[in-house]
Amino acid sequence: MEEKLKKQSIDRLDIADSIIKKLKDNKIDTLEKLCQKSKSDLKKINIEQFEANAINIELQLLGLNLNGSL
Repeated sequence: MEEKLKKQSIDRLDIADSIIKKLKDNKIDTLEKLCQKSKSDLKKINIEQFEANAINIELQLLGLNLNGSL
């Protein structure tokens, strides 16, 4: 189930469109690619701390996490 989920688009996350745009502009368009990133990686592409937290919460609701998050 998890592998199938990771192939899905980041569009399924309930986060701001501006965050989705930043991710897509940096070629992060699937949940799998997003889960490979850490909060530090996201900060490097101008994702603010509160945005990274929102992303991680949405991933956790799906049973996923950012890299390095518990």
